[in-house]
Amino acid sequence: MNNQITLEYLDYDDLDALQVVSVVSFYESFIDGADPLDMQVYLQTQLTTEILSVELAQPTSKFIGIKDHQILIGYMKVNDEKDAIEIQRIYLLKDYQNKGLGQRLLDEANRYAKTKQKRYLRLTVYEKNHAAIRFYERHGFKKIGIKHFPLGKQDRICPILEKEI
Repeated sequence: MNNQITLEYLDYDDLDALQVVSVVSFYESFIDGADPLDMQVYLQTQLTTEILSVELAQPTSKFIGIKDHQILIGYMKVNDEKDAIEIQRIYLLKDYQNKGLGQRLLDEANRYAKTKQKRYLRLTVYEKNHAAIRFYERHGFKKIGIKHFPLGKQDRICPILEKEI
């Protein structure tokens, strides 16, 4: 499988696939315990092609896609901050998880941060996503705070994790 897996910086030509992967991955990651109506409203208002298009245009953000046979199966959105690269999203379709692809995206985030001469990688992760938290901790991330993520009527707690590069 890995010889057909590629990493590519995404642009407007990838917008429709980006939106599909965003919706499916968000749903798969956050549906547990979510109100179905709240989930539907979020997906229909926050992960639209219009919003993703604006995000793609931001000069301080990059979308790095991971493709299998040129089909987008996941992506990472990184934001350039003062002293860090924030990994705002790492989304990978469920069928492609636990195959080393998250590692490839994280390696690319490290490489990108070094080219930008940043000191840290920073991200947030849903507190009930125990597998992701263990993954990041194995790669040197430490909890430095928490962030509240509203999903409809729910307030989801997301630890902020950071790693020195």
